[in-house]
Amino acid sequence: MATTLERTSNSSKTDHESRSVGSTSKEQEHLVEDVPSEVEDPSKTLTATLTAAGAFLVYFTQFGVLNSAGVLQSQYATDQLKGINDSKISWIGTFQLFFYFFGGSFVGPCFDAVGPTVLLIVGSFLIIFGHMMVSLCKEYYQFFLAQGVVIGFGGAMVFYPALSSSAQWYEKKRGTMLGITTCGTALGAVVFPIALNKLIVAVGFPWAVRIIGFICLGLLTPATLMIRARLPRRGFTGFRNVVDFGGLKESGYLLSLIGAFVLTLGLFQPLFFSETFSIERNYNINISLYDVAILNAGAFFGRLFPGILADRFGPVNMVALFCTLAGITFFCWLSIVSPAGFVVWVFFYGVVSGAYITLLPACIAQFTPDMSTYGARTGLFFGIVSFAALAGPPIAGAILDAGGQGATHFNNMIYFSGSLTLAGAMLFWVARFVNRPRLLSKY
Repeated sequence: MATTLERTSNSSKTDHESRSVGSTSKEQEHLVEDVPSEVEDPSKTLTATLTAAGAFLVYFTQFGVLNSAGVLQSQYATDQLKGINDSKISWIGTFQLFFYFFGGSFVGPCFDAVGPTVLLIVGSFLIIFGHMMVSLCKEYYQFFLAQGVVIGFGGAMVFYPALSSSAQWYEKKRGTMLGITTCGTALGAVVFPIALNKLIVAVGFPWAVRIIGFICLGLLTPATLMIRARLPRRGFTGFRNVVDFGGLKESGYLLSLIGAFVLTLGLFQPLFFSETFSIERNYNINISLYDVAILNAGAFFGRLFPGILADRFGPVNMVALFCTLAGITFFCWLSIVSPAGFVVWVFFYGVVSGAYITLLPACIAQFTPDMSTYGARTGLFFGIVSFAALAGPPIAGAILDAGGQGATHFNNMIYFSGSLTLAGAMLFWVARFVNRPRLLSKY
């Protein structure tokens, strides 16, 4: 009898323990199913998609404004600042481009510290306020401050947060994302100058500039609401948070920085001097007016497809390859003898040079092991490169002025700028092979 009770008791304990273990196992399985995967691709979220769309709007607006500088310069020279030489007037647009690049040295670290929203709000205000002030300006210094400084620095304050935020969300397909979003730069560069030209004729200069400002308001407001950072803000923790010099000790970052500086000295001269070339050759007036738009139409494809290829072959490989092609194409400028040849050359140069703007941020990310410092490293990078953007056009213009007239007028400038473009591309090749020696390696 006692033995029977003991067996029954033991059996009950065993059943109870078995049920407990089974229940615990099921609970553990349930908990495992409920825990979200830590390796989930953040680029597949709605926030990532909205951030990329917001970045597209920022690029469309910012590069549209930048590429309208040529239209404004022509307007100043024939009306508001008539009598002031073209070289002095050109400094307004040159400093706008300089502050756009140089502003990154301040805006990039601020993004790491406070995130994108505050910077986007302040930058949008500066761009819109700057346009309203340009519409009221009468004197040279007023145009310089309103366009060159206020709009230029406002552009930096919207561009870098959009760039850094979107780069954080896309790691596996960063090249494709940059290729698609930076197509906005090419579209804006085509649409804004044409729109501004038409508006000046239709409603006069002051209201034309104000309307462009209102268009910026309509585009930048939704962009500010859409763009969000993925990584947490670091806050201001000292000088290193403002300027990150750590990359200068790394061969890949340093070589690519030097390469970008050299490239920027030479790569963008067709944007400044192709119209002068077509006028000197007495090409059709429509070619002279729209050659920059044709170049940017080519840049649309040059931004999209290299970005997609970068995810397959690596961003550094693609920048080095397409900038090499840009250098070779630059020297083909010497052989142009007809309007048709000029149009084909301008379009193709836009295709091969477009990859540089698109993939340079991805190259910086490639040389940034800790993405929480990406804003600071990007800011330092573009801050240094800004001096090349400031110096390149005046140096090329001085060489052009010293080149005499006639069929060979542009030759020395082409030799100079083309050589710099090829030299910069070679430095990117060196940076690639120093960090990844295998010939067919993705990098």
